[in-house]
Amino acid sequence: MQPKVIFFDLGGVVCRFLPQRRLAALGEACGVSAEQAERVLYGSGLVEGWDRGLGSSVEIHRVVRERLGYPGSLAALRRLWCSAFEPDQRVLDLVDGARPLRTALLTDNDHLLLDALPDELPQVASRFDALLFSCRFGATKPSTALFDRALEMMGSAAGEAVFVDDKPANVAAAQELGIDAIQFTTAAELGPALDRALRR
Repeated sequence: MQPKVIFFDLGGVVCRFLPQRRLAALGEACGVSAEQAERVLYGSGLVEGWDRGLGSSVEIHRVVRERLGYPGSLAALRRLWCSAFEPDQRVLDLVDGARPLRTALLTDNDHLLLDALPDELPQVASRFDALLFSCRFGATKPSTALFDRALEMMGSAAGEAVFVDDKPANVAAAQELGIDAIQFTTAAELGPALDRALRR
């Protein structure tokens, strides 16, 4: 079937993912080490739960204030949260070049980032027809439930979709569902891979 939609992962594909930059900024704001911030948020499973939708932006802000002593506003925390993502213009150019096909971000992330992205990284959010975050689905990749819901929301069958992700397990899970999945390595290699997928 001819492709109708391309799903792009966010961290590691559309943006370089720099979690230590977020943790360092959070630690500095709270007067703790980046390692302590990582233990409190990641080691405890909080972030994993938030990625599955267990916490609104307001709730995430409250927990970060309570657990780490974060002194800033919700708006400031949104900016800080987005600091972990550095847009890759070369990939964004490939997203633009995929038109007139529909495009969507398909990412494992929380409501705080989802709410912040249009304001803090508009050059990313504005490129896509849909922002499909795991927190909206109650599941993360490589769950079949997440892929099924994403296809439903884009009105596409698996055979009409292309998926780009940097993690082999996610690529394999998509392929098992009949999605044409590409493992991202570099923007230079992604361009020809997308061309092949779109010519099938």
